[in-house]
Amino acid sequence: MEPVVQLISAWQEYAQHAGKASVKDFCQDFLAKKKRTTPVAKGSDLNLAKQLGKANSLVKAYFKIALRQLLDMELEWYYFLDALAAAGEIRKNDIVSFRLLGEPTTGIDIINRMLKAGLIAERVDPDDKRARLIKLTSKGKHRHHQLTVLFDEIAREVFRAMDADVKIKMEAALAKLTDDHSAAIKDKKTKALDAMEESVKKFTRTLKH
Repeated sequence: MEPVVQLISAWQEYAQHAGKASVKDFCQDFLAKKKRTTPVAKGSDLNLAKQLGKANSLVKAYFKIALRQLLDMELEWYYFLDALAAAGEIRKNDIVSFRLLGEPTTGIDIINRMLKAGLIAERVDPDDKRARLIKLTSKGKHRHHQLTVLFDEIAREVFRAMDADVKIKMEAALAKLTDDHSAAIKDKKTKALDAMEESVKKFTRTLKH
């Protein structure tokens, strides 16, 4: 099919289902569909993972440099504060599992040090006396706000060279990715991790032959 004919056919199909069809919306929809049907080159997912890892390491390095000025604060503490600020009050085991995915000892150690620092408070879960609920204290809320403002300035400098529309699209795409995986792990933590582990085992078995 000639490109022009293909474009006209796509417009006619889009206009039938869209209310007030605009050229801008049509172009975005057309390009999005084309991207979904375009095969992904082998290794591109790994390259994406590598770049995300490098970017994450870069941002963490800048954050840690900033935290050198605060003797009573660690970077991992901020991530816990941020998760609690979003969730409100949450079970201690849930926040550990969410943040560290299978490293409860390390997570509990971090929480205990944050309790000692007065950033969070805990109480017995009224629905389960064996569990503990944790939430931010006034000090924790204040420190979370301070660090969010500081880290926002740092992140703005790190990503200054990127176009605004690219950042918006990346944020939306990565937010959906992490939300989907976090929900799967939270709802069926064991099954989700077991499925991933089984896939890895199946692949590694092929490497041994």
